[in-house]
This record gives sequence, C-alpha cells and structure tokens, in this order.
Amino acid sequence: MLLSASFGSGHGQAVRALKEALAEAGVENCTEADYLKFVPAWERGPVTWTYAFWLRYWPGAYRWFYHWSNRPSEPKLITEAFGRAGLSNIRRMLREADPDVIIASYATVIAVISRARAAEGMSFTNALVVTDLRAHRHWARPEADLVFAANEETKADLVGHGLEPEKVHVTGIPILPAYTRLPGKEELRARRGFDGRPVVLLSSGGTGSYRSYRVVLKAMLESGLPMQLVTFDRQDSGFRVEDRGPVRWFRPGYRDDYPEWLGAADLVAGKAGGLTASEAMALGVPMLIYDPIPGQEEGNAEYLERHGAAIWARRLPDFGAALERLLRDGSLRARMGARARTLGRPDSAAAIVRILLKEAGR
Repeated sequence: MLLSASFGSGHGQAVRALKEALAEAGVENCTEADYLKFVPAWERGPVTWTYAFWLRYWPGAYRWFYHWSNRPSEPKLITEAFGRAGLSNIRRMLREADPDVIIASYATVIAVISRARAAEGMSFTNALVVTDLRAHRHWARPEADLVFAANEETKADLVGHGLEPEKVHVTGIPILPAYTRLPGKEELRARRGFDGRPVVLLSSGGTGSYRSYRVVLKAMLESGLPMQLVTFDRQDSGFRVEDRGPVRWFRPGYRDDYPEWLGAADLVAGKAGGLTASEAMALGVPMLIYDPIPGQEEGNAEYLERHGAAIWARRLPDFGAALERLLRDGSLRARMGARARTLGRPDSAAAIVRILLKEAGR
C-alpha cells in the first residue's frame, strides 16, 4: 500500500514514481491512497487551512513554527495529536487491505500506522520516504521499520534527531523511472520546436501553489533577455506559444510528459520542492531559486546552492541579475549542471523497490 498526503504535490509524485517502479519490478497488487482522506474533516480542516494560509499570506509564521518544532523540546501534545489523526479509519483500512508493506511519503502517517498495526495485532513493513533534501525532526519517526533518505546529509539529520542509522537507506527521493530512459537533449528540443535560445522552465509546483509565480513570470517576460520560457499552468487550456520580444513563451498547460520538457531544458527557475530538485539533479539541469517555501524548501535551496547546483536569489532584483548571468553564460550553466548531475539519483525509485522487495523476501 502506498500512502501520500495532499499537502502540495511532492508526496503524491513520489508515490506515483514508486508505483511505476513496483510495476516494472513485477509487483502490480498496489493500492494507492491519500492519507488525508482517512482523517475526519473536523481534524483535517484546521490543519490544512492553517498551512495554506501561512504559506500564502504569512510565511514568516510558518518559518517560525518549522524551526520552533525542529527541536527535542517540542511539546508532546503536538506530536501525540499528529500521531493519532484518522486512527480509527486507518485501522479499518488495514483490516480490509491486509498489506505486506506500507510505504508512506508523509511522516505523520508512520506514527498512525504503527499504532493501528499494534492495535490490530498485524505484522507488515512500515516504511517512510523523506521527500526533502534536509530532514526536519518530524521525519525521524522511530516507528518506521525503514526510512529512505535523499542523501548522506539527510541521513545525518535523521540520525541526529535520534533515528537508528541501520534503519536509514540513502536512495534519493523517488522520481519517475522515465527519467532514466529519456533520449538526448537535442532530440527532445527538436520534438518541441525549440531554437537555439536557452530553454527555461518555470517551476510553480504541481498544485500551482507557488506564492511568487506571477511575480517571477512577469519579471522573466519583461526581462528583455532571449529565452524560451515554458510554464505549466493548470489555467491554460490547449497549447499556446506567444512571442514577447526576445522571449518565446510556451504554454502547454498541465502535462504528464514533464520529464521530456525538463530533459530539453537549460535551467529551472522558481520554487525548490524536493521532487523538482531531484528531477533537475537527475538530468543535470541547474536551478535559479526565488522565494522557496519557508523551512523545508529553504533547506533544499541551501543544499543545492552550497553544492553548486543552484543560485538562490533572496531578492527580486537579485533574481533578475542571476537570470541574466545564467542565460548569457553557457559555461556557467554547464558547470552548475555538472554539479547537479553528481548529486542526482535517477534510479532512486528502483533502488527503494529493491530494498522493499528484499525486506518482503521476494
């Protein structure tokens, strides 16, 4: 059973990648579900509303909560409450599904599953996939039998938060198996009618929740820099291409073939979700980050910048200056892309599946 949580799209994308990798390994009896559907509305509503409100209107409050809760002295009242949400419905689901393995891409699920497993007297593997490049202490769930981490720094975070080292496997964040089978960049560019100008993908998140999307889009369209800008906006219907001076704007709408678009790109600009960063690293595409989500995405941005795979622009003028530098300097993009590729793990989903099947005795 694969469990995600519909806070943003990253958790769901990770589960989708694992489901495809399991199918390629010959495992087709997989059930996929959104954990939040098991949580009653009176419990779910206040949490999801507060999270969405903070990110859009009061990011400083979320940043404070993220760092305040990333410490051992966090009140147990909070951790215990999160560890029981939806428990009765989860118990009912376990009785019906009788799983061999549950793998979740959201930390809270692990605690609830562990309680339900004990209450029902069941035995199965309870596994967790960490979907950030650095790990908040909420990811360090002692109830997990297996934990899959993005990199060695993520593992060090988890161990530092008290998790047993032998539980943690460094596999990378799971991305679609399609990323290992893409043709070359030139072929992908030719398929989409790109010319010689740099191709820039604007990352807005799978749910379109990027707070600064319109601000960054406006800055890029009005930059006067030659580029081929690609946006994936759910509000766009059909496929449109517009010329805005030296900028050719591709508006394909929301796509299922995103790996091919990323494979044709020279740069990803915008937010810094764990899945987006992992996909870009796997293909050696550098990133230009602006206004990441406080806390987890700031951790991702810091990791990428420190390793030379991204530039993190703290102010909008800095974003414009960095964009011009990256578009005009192909050698800089190449160096950053090479650094990104050394960090990437394109076979991450398959690596996780191999460990899961070994654990299950297959």
